[in-house]
Amino acid sequence: MLKSLDIQGFRCFRQLRVEPLTQVNLFVGQNNAGKTSLLEAAELVAIGGVEGLMRSSVRRSEQILVRSEVEEEYKEHVFDPSHLFFGHDLQLGSSFKIQGHGETESWVECAVEHASVQETLIHTLGFRSHVTAQKKEHARLTISPWGGVLPPPRWWPEPSPRVNFLEAESIDVSNLGQLWGDLVLTTEEEEIIRSLRIIEPLFERLAFIGESRGALANIIVRLTGNEKRLPLGNLGGGLRHLLALVLNLLSAQGGFLLVDEIDTGLHYSVMLDMWRLLVESAKRLRIQVFATTHSLDCVRALGRLRRRYPEIGEAVTLHRVERDASTTVVYDADEIVVAAEGHIEVR
Repeated sequence: MLKSLDIQGFRCFRQLRVEPLTQVNLFVGQNNAGKTSLLEAAELVAIGGVEGLMRSSVRRSEQILVRSEVEEEYKEHVFDPSHLFFGHDLQLGSSFKIQGHGETESWVECAVEHASVQETLIHTLGFRSHVTAQKKEHARLTISPWGGVLPPPRWWPEPSPRVNFLEAESIDVSNLGQLWGDLVLTTEEEEIIRSLRIIEPLFERLAFIGESRGALANIIVRLTGNEKRLPLGNLGGGLRHLLALVLNLLSAQGGFLLVDEIDTGLHYSVMLDMWRLLVESAKRLRIQVFATTHSLDCVRALGRLRRRYPEIGEAVTLHRVERDASTTVVYDADEIVVAAEGHIEVR
């Protein structure tokens, strides 16, 4: 588990230290303060491989379409690495470094370098980490004359331990089907059903059906007292988000869960139960959680969690991310209660 994080030159951060990190960490702050970038920094150092760069760039749609009459390989979308660096600066020597401190030290660093020792016009994206150092396999991705980078031509395995990232705006239903397949008929299946009853008390059964798991209509549910099978989409966006949250949480045993805008689609009345589920599961399954929110109701629910369940509320820390600040503003469990009860603005 990460205890602290040091970020230098990554995305919008010239320099940022995040400390302390606990089992569950919630980040608040104004728009464009860097909350999502902070999640991506944690994701990258947790993965420790160049696939973390690809995940981040694809998620943000940072691709460019390159046209070439000579190089057929560049007639496709490639990712633009300039946005990974502070100031969007893709020049020779541009670099970033992320260090995670905990039970073991973890780090990643990336820099724009010469392709060889000779002074050539071709540059590469050099990627090193604690993982690549152990394997002695540092990655070097060629930067095309148009500034794009083609990902290495191979499929990336799931990192071990697992690192799950749940986006705010889109949910990959085909991925949910895979996560459900990993958990069905295990001890966690009933936990999924119990979790969904936070929103719909009559929730009874869930299934992914059909050959195409990518269609939302193929997630069907059954409610107590209703024989008709219902598409999950008929029960609202909040239930869909909660399902995605629970599947990503329970499948990340021993690893990391990163959630952008954790309160998406959830009514304030269910947030206390959501937090209790999240924190208890994270402690039980040894998962470290990083999440963001813009919702004051979400923060106040943390205060209620601490007041009613102090034994699990201690596992949560609140951080406020401020533009151009070198550290986050930290609120421990007791301070979250004070802020919530006093209606103090912490966002």
